[in-house]
Order: sequence, then structure tokens, then C-alpha cells
Amino acid sequence: MSATRPAGELREQAKLLILDKLKSISIAQASRDLKISREAIYGFKRGEYCPSLAIVERACKAWGLEFKALGMTVNSKTFDRLPGPTEPQPAEQLSFVDIWEKLENSQMTVIRSKKVKGAIEMTLRIAIPA
Repeated sequence: MSATRPAGELREQAKLLILDKLKSISIAQASRDLKISREAIYGFKRGEYCPSLAIVERACKAWGLEFKALGMTVNSKTFDRLPGPTEPQPAEQLSFVDIWEKLENSQMTVIRSKKVKGAIEMTLRIAIPA
């Protein structure tokens, strides 16, 4: 199962609710409420794509949407941020060699590599056990 599948299911359900809301408001109003272009809303209507999680959050907050997805209730409170630490924590600084060693210990597949202006650009797929 893809790691993005659960989020995709949530986004698909939210899209259906957004489209249902369009029965009672104009596309222009929805565009203003969700802070997206009218073209994006037409894209939802044509089934070209689903709203991002940020748009789902805005829809829940602007319109009070609430729905069940993945065994949980999704509403405006779902997206509330947890309070952060009072003092910023220093990030662990790893050298490139340390990072590469960690990657070598994972299942890694080179998807694509090409030379770009004296450097190598690589696209990697890394399998990290859950």
C-alpha cells in the first residue's frame, strides 16, 4: 500500500464535500473562502485532482465541514497544531558521510541519475522499515 493512499482517501472524501458545498455557493465565493483559484475548483469538478490537505483544512474551518475518514472524524480541530517547545531545540547536524552511511543501511534504489552542470542529480527510492 502506498504511503500516500490514506491521505488520498481523506482528500477524495473532502473533495466530494467541497463539490457538494458548490451547490449552495458560487465558485467565486468558494475560491475566496479556500484561498485558491477558480481554476483549481474547476479542476476538482472535472476530477483532475483532489484538494491538498491545506485546502481540506481551510474548507473545514471556513465551512464547518466534518466527515469520517480512515476511522476518525475530520473537522477544523483535526488540523490544530500542537504547541511547540518553549525553546527551539538544536537540530542534529550530520555530515554527508554520516547521512550516506545511514542511507546505505536502508534499502535504496536509484531511480534516475544524470549529470547537471558538473554535478550528479539523483532520484532515489529509500525503503525505511516502519
